Amino acid sequence: MTETSPTRTSLGHAGLSAIARVDHECSIDIAKQKIDHQMVLEGRRKFSSHLEDRVLDYFHNNPINIEACLATCIKLFSNVVNNPNEEKYRKVKAVSNTLKNTVLVVKGGEDLLLHAGWVPRVIEMEKYWVFDAAPDSVRFGVLKEALHLTERALQTVHEKAEKKRKEREEKLHHDSAEKERIRLAIEEDKAERRQRAEMMAAAPSPPPPPPAARGTAAGPSSSPAARSPAPPKAR
Repeated sequence: MTETSPTRTSLGHAGLSAIARVDHECSIDIAKQKIDHQMVLEGRRKFSSHLEDRVLDYFHNNPINIEACLATCIKLFSNVVNNPNEEKYRKVKAVSNTLKNTVLVVKGGEDLLLHAGWVPRVIEMEKYWVFDAAPDSVRFGVLKEALHLTERALQTVHEKAEKKRKEREEKLHHDSAEKERIRLAIEEDKAERRQRAEMMAAAPSPPPPPPAARGTAAGPSSSPAARSPAPPKAR
């Protein structure tokens, strides 16, 4: 007589089918996790590429503005990552001064939000930037990666921003010193002009010339000899 496997006999066909379904579902979950992981990595790559090529473009963006942009993004991203169930951290008004004066003044700043998973939405006739992805979603995973990349970039930008601030302060100091030098030169020139005018006003007037001198200076002598007619010409 053929012996039946104890495990197979005890489980029966229904049990084996259940095990097969569980194995299949586990395989699907593993495959989905791999796909999600690849999608997160792709989102990370796109965010990093945009950050390096557009935002960290020191030819078009001032390092001080970049620093402010990244600092604001870090605050937005970390609020969501650290408080995934708090709705108040998931939206910000597009017209807020913080967003307009930091992120949106940098070329590429708006797209940086998009690459991090934030999207523009109109809520009650007002525009917001919203992060509406679930904590277990691919977009949430991309946001975590974006936060890490932004924090790392800020360290480098901070050094450049400090250098730029120092250069700006030195230029302002130089310009201020140059303006002061010009002001002093103008004041000195005015003082010299005023002194010369005062000296000329205080100097005595020269005496008038005597009458003889005036006659001599007026023209030829008016003596009788000078007025006698010329002798006739010989024929």
